[in-house]
Amino acid sequence: MTLRIELDHHGHTWHAQGPATDLSVPVNPHTGLPRAWYRGPATASPVRSENWVGSIAEGGSVNFRDLTFNPHAHGTHTETREHVSDEFQPIDALARSEQLPFLMPALLLEAQPESADQDWVVPTSAVENASELLTQKAPRAVVLRCTTSDVQRDWSNANPPYLADGFAEILVRHGVQHLLLDLPSVDREVDNGVLRAHNAFFFSGGKPRVGATISELLCVPQGLSEGLGLLAMQVAPFINDAAPSRPLWFPASVMPNG
Repeated sequence: MTLRIELDHHGHTWHAQGPATDLSVPVNPHTGLPRAWYRGPATASPVRSENWVGSIAEGGSVNFRDLTFNPHAHGTHTETREHVSDEFQPIDALARSEQLPFLMPALLLEAQPESADQDWVVPTSAVENASELLTQKAPRAVVLRCTTSDVQRDWSNANPPYLADGFAEILVRHGVQHLLLDLPSVDREVDNGVLRAHNAFFFSGGKPRVGATISELLCVPQGLSEGLGLLAMQVAPFINDAAPSRPLWFPASVMPNG
């Protein structure tokens, strides 16, 4: 069985076919990785009562476990502006609307960090070099491959790379609504609560960017080529600022209509 997709957007027809490449990293209570933000491992514990246990291995009739995890710390997740504001904007509401469509035109960019003082930052050149594609094809989403290291690690106290000043603003100027990357955050691990890139992407001119999302802790395989594609977003139904998600990537060819 072969999946074929055709999508019209911005005066162009996008053609793609399956199978898709899964860009997600699962919440894994067995290995406890990945994790970030000083959280312990995700856990899965069988429910216990006086006469019953939710574990077949311990004699129970079914496996019935309580899961403990933080969506920002324990795997691929997608977040809304509620993450950095007191506004109620649950990710589930976006996922059930056209603001976060199931399938959207996207651009995958290689964005290797560069040394800056004692940090590593993702340079604006990574997106500036794609300015023509962003203007002509107007993808709604941009996926950044920033690291060749194993994402299955403890990122806490590692000072991971983050987006350079002005990076998020360039994406906003090009109308990008959905930013995805393979790092634990678009911002520096310790930045005294400034959250510059988050705020620049979620707000423009002091006003909220309706429907904007950021997805972090992806795994973008090295075998995927840079370029245009279709992105299918699957987001777990949580009433929260963020939820685990599964981005799926379909490389696409793009032709002008007519």
